[in-house]
Amino acid sequence: DDKDGERRVQSIVDRVAQVQSLIKTILLIHKKDDRKRILSLKIVKRAMFSPFSLMPKDDFQKNTPGRSTATRELLAQGTNLSESSMSNDPSADSLTTSPKTSWLVHMLRTEYKPINKIAVDYLELLSNLTVIDYILDEGVSPTPADFDSFHQSQKQIFSEVEHLHSLVTAMLMLEDNEKERAAVTLIIQQVLNNAVVRPFGITIFFCDLIFNIFLVSGWRSNALFYLDMYGPSKAEGYLYVETRSYVDRFFQYMFFISTFYFIWRLVGEIFSTLITSRRIFQAHFLTFWALLDVVSTVMSCTVFIKALLVRYNDHSISVGWFRFFSLLVGILWLKFLSFLKVINPTLATFVLAMIQIVKDVKYLALILVMVILAFGDMFHILIRIDETACPVNPDPNNDENPFCKTGLSYLDVYAQILGNFDYGSFLGHPTTIILFIVMTLFGTSK
Repeated sequence: DDKDGERRVQSIVDRVAQVQSLIKTILLIHKKDDRKRILSLKIVKRAMFSPFSLMPKDDFQKNTPGRSTATRELLAQGTNLSESSMSNDPSADSLTTSPKTSWLVHMLRTEYKPINKIAVDYLELLSNLTVIDYILDEGVSPTPADFDSFHQSQKQIFSEVEHLHSLVTAMLMLEDNEKERAAVTLIIQQVLNNAVVRPFGITIFFCDLIFNIFLVSGWRSNALFYLDMYGPSKAEGYLYVETRSYVDRFFQYMFFISTFYFIWRLVGEIFSTLITSRRIFQAHFLTFWALLDVVSTVMSCTVFIKALLVRYNDHSISVGWFRFFSLLVGILWLKFLSFLKVINPTLATFVLAMIQIVKDVKYLALILVMVILAFGDMFHILIRIDETACPVNPDPNNDENPFCKTGLSYLDVYAQILGNFDYGSFLGHPTTIILFIVMTLFGTSK
């Protein structure tokens, strides 16, 4: 009957999938057209649905409790199929109980970037397989039984990927664009979703959300309080009542608690990644968002210590500290954004797109800097030599020409390029007028 026929077909597919490193070998074909042509074959696509296609060879013999019942049945079938060949293998009795690593994980964590890209391509291909790819007959409409078998096989292969040893740590070593591609695939989304919905994952997520909110709002409340206490208003004689409201005290204490939480979190990440692998540590912490997390935590710890000194040792707060405070406000908002992009794929895509745009305009930015420096110096030299435009003893009641000073000349050229035209500064000499026209042409060409 149909069930027996499907069972025989699945048995043949499983035997094909048990060919050692079959899918890996196909993926490593050098010519891209040949690789695509082979991967488009029906038997290859059907073999990709088999959990055997991802398992290490030694795992063919094991009945891993963590896998689904259907997968364990396939494993049992695989054991029966290969029992005779393994009976004469002296290494069959020496299989260790430690988990083996799949070829997919090896491809994801290799240092050779093209291999990483091929591995992510495979995850995309595996996620996009449909019921049409599952059935072997060409030009045949799928039946309800085909849909049931497809969903069951898809569930099995997704479960197998989820239980691959060191899969998540291998993904940490990918470049940002490859991480983004992998993270939006259905198969990795299931892996991450199942990890998040576990009690420990939900607890960490909830704590991160709450403490990120209190870190930003708490420091904002503290910074505004210090501004009122030690800002210009106090120097002018307006004394601030030094008793905080209960709301302000609540935000202050929550900022301190949040700082301790993220210090503990950072120390835990450092030790866990170092214990796992030095490469994972470098791949994780040598990124913009990880460095931002480290910097924000260190700066929060610094202002926490400063707050204690101000409260108990009557330390003053200089203007330099307020600059530090304002910088911390912006960094904490960026830290909060880095957390939000993890829980929202659309926001993550938008943030990564913004980063990619900044990377793409680096040469344009280099030309812009060169234009600003060149025209700033030229205008400064031509206008500075004119004592009428730049008198030796300028009148403090009149605004000085910005091109009389080197630093201001750069800033004014940048403002002119942005459209803040003030051609009155260039009317003193025909050469400056010509340079002004040329500069505006450079500015509009960008």
